[in-house]
Amino acid sequence: MDWQETLERAIPRPPPAQPDPAALVADGKRLVRRRRLAAVVGTAAAVAAVVGIGAVVVPSRDTATPNPPIATHSTDEEWPPPAAIPLSDLAPVAYDFDTGETTFQDGWTEVDRVGPMTVNNSLAVAATDGEKTIYAYFELPSEIAFTDASRTTTKDFRTWVDDISLRPLEPEWINGRLDVGDDWKIVREIPNPLGYATPWDSVGAVVERDGLVRWMLLSGSSTAGGESFGGSGTYAIPGQTIDEWLAEAADADRRRDFRPGDNGFEGTPTDVVEFGSGSEVVPAADGVEIVDQAADPDIGGAFSDGSSRTAAARITVRDKERYVLIREKGGTTQAVSYVVLPAPRAEDRAPLSLDEFIAAVARHTPADEGMWR
Repeated sequence: MDWQETLERAIPRPPPAQPDPAALVADGKRLVRRRRLAAVVGTAAAVAAVVGIGAVVVPSRDTATPNPPIATHSTDEEWPPPAAIPLSDLAPVAYDFDTGETTFQDGWTEVDRVGPMTVNNSLAVAATDGEKTIYAYFELPSEIAFTDASRTTTKDFRTWVDDISLRPLEPEWINGRLDVGDDWKIVREIPNPLGYATPWDSVGAVVERDGLVRWMLLSGSSTAGGESFGGSGTYAIPGQTIDEWLAEAADADRRRDFRPGDNGFEGTPTDVVEFGSGSEVVPAADGVEIVDQAADPDIGGAFSDGSSRTAAARITVRDKERYVLIREKGGTTQAVSYVVLPAPRAEDRAPLSLDEFIAAVARHTPADEGMWR
């Protein structure tokens, strides 16, 4: 195994902040899009959501009109929460994923349906009141879209259903710029709705394609090792504005259980430290100061297995703080210097002690997999 692979295994990988729902319609491209959105940076990579509503949106695309009954959300910490959308002329059909039963608003009747589909029991329904036709798509209990058929360019309902599956939204966020591809148009962009501080950032946006409008919330971090963002998907609820949705997401993000060191790590091989006597860590280059150190840190796994000595240290390199893991194995000394991402919000930031760093590494290093294999 080469050193690059050894390094990659050495870098702790925090668990995702918000589990992304399973891929929906049977197109493989959809699955790729879901996995991409799920590539969060760490526990603090914020709640992110993609939501959509159709022609019931005014030109500003910020809210539905006229206002239907306000929908409710579950009160637990699940995100996105299952949607409970009251029947209205904007949402004239409801669907029970468990029983397969559909219910219609008074005066509305079914025109056509596709499904239930084999993936997630999803269902698409076209309904009319004799004057207007609404297309409804029930992807998941938390992902329900309604679109006025008159605002679509597809020739019929079944083509519209296929189009949803084959032309998914695939956002990219690079160098602070949001790109949603050629099929979608950004109508409004909301900078940093989660109130993050550098190197973290977040972005909300309203995007539209062929009568379907989505609200987006992405978050991530930009560091020397690159830029990464994360998110999950859910459709909007008629009667709710994007600003209300973003406020709800920010509130959920602020309530998360923050633990120092859970925001991600960036590691590179280093030769600025070495072993002195025993497991003592000593500087091996100018401008290096050992602030704190611990012999034989309780990390376990392959980092310790077969090593004759191990240590962890908090150091400064020309006044820049770093954390170091170092071991000697088979007569060879290996050291990796880590930069620990700070908490996303400035008010949550505090110095990370060496003990907290060691504990964070141990949390993200399963005993049966270990580090530095």
